[in-house]
Amino acid sequence: MNESTPGKPRVKELMKKLTQDYYGDAARAHNEDRFVAYTTAVSPVELFVAHDVIPIYPENHSVMCITKRMTTRLSTAIEKKGYTTHLCAYARSDLGYRELGESPIGGLPDPDFLLACNAQCFTLTKWFEVLSRRYGAPLFVFDTPQYIRNKKARRNIIRYVEAEIYELITALENLTGKKFDYDRLREVLIYSRDACRLYKEFLDLAAHKPSPVNIFDALIHMAIIVYLRGTPQAVQYYQGLVDEIRREKVAQGIGVIPNERFRLYWENLPVWFKFREHANLLASYGAVILTSLYVHSWSYDFDVSDPIRTLAENYTSVFSNVELEERAERALDLFQRYDLNGNIMFLNRSCKAVTFGEHELREILTQRTGIPVLLFESDMGDPRFYSEVQVKTRLEAYFETLERLNV
Repeated sequence: MNESTPGKPRVKELMKKLTQDYYGDAARAHNEDRFVAYTTAVSPVELFVAHDVIPIYPENHSVMCITKRMTTRLSTAIEKKGYTTHLCAYARSDLGYRELGESPIGGLPDPDFLLACNAQCFTLTKWFEVLSRRYGAPLFVFDTPQYIRNKKARRNIIRYVEAEIYELITALENLTGKKFDYDRLREVLIYSRDACRLYKEFLDLAAHKPSPVNIFDALIHMAIIVYLRGTPQAVQYYQGLVDEIRREKVAQGIGVIPNERFRLYWENLPVWFKFREHANLLASYGAVILTSLYVHSWSYDFDVSDPIRTLAENYTSVFSNVELEERAERALDLFQRYDLNGNIMFLNRSCKAVTFGEHELREILTQRTGIPVLLFESDMGDPRFYSEVQVKTRLEAYFETLERLNV
């Protein structure tokens, strides 16, 4: 049965509408005397939402450009300006768009303010510095020292980040000429908390056998938790998504692929321009990638009783900003909860922050799980650095290995 509940749109339709409304609001913002802020996917965006500033994510726009196979042209344009091919494909796609004006959605509004969080990587900070100079807009760098296990160090880190949040609030007040509303922030955090819990519930549906969702589903539906976090629309969306999958797949034992045999972990970001091809290729082996630390990055757990502290704790401790041992423990938890029996690790030339330490991570995961690893090199966004033959050959050899091990 594939009928949606009477009177309710299917989540695919709802995603389209929410996305159109979001970018439509951003496009009209300056005509309506509203402010636009460019920010990074990991950042305390609840502060913007509470202050009626529209957040725009250049990373999301870059993913759209990549999936539309625009990256080579955009990158070439910015490389002619002296930017190296070793720079992140997200940054090259975005900066190339600024040069050519080519966009799958008609472009982005100019920023009034920029916020770069370095919990993901340092490239974002330099990229946003370029944009800040280009548009003459102020840039706030949200600095997040590595979140380490030592309790005293963690306390000091949290105090430091809390102080930054108060500085950011003051900067927003100065930008807009409006006093910040802390009661409104608590309300926004409730929406974020509820949406993040529902988003995690959606991700955890992959624990079912057969799994009704795969990582490609997670990556598609991840968009809403990034750019509508802190809104009632996000809560509505993920509640509908969870209900729909439970009703139409889980209740009927329907898996995302027939004859599921291999349940895989994926390390790193996806190869965005090979999205559908990778899903179909893996399915031909009876394999399905179920999860990664990347898609769980937005499974925040906010304590609304202490808004500033909970923002500091959550946005400092994403997987790319913790010690290797903690990152490994988070991955191992996914192996156990989802009963995984395969592991693909992607050495991503674009995303050096996530790729750093991956060889050591492979050793830890292999030693602790006994599961062999497929390791391959490529780029998440630039097809000039992708080898079709290499990937297919290694996948074939990997699944032959799993077969021999009677996985």
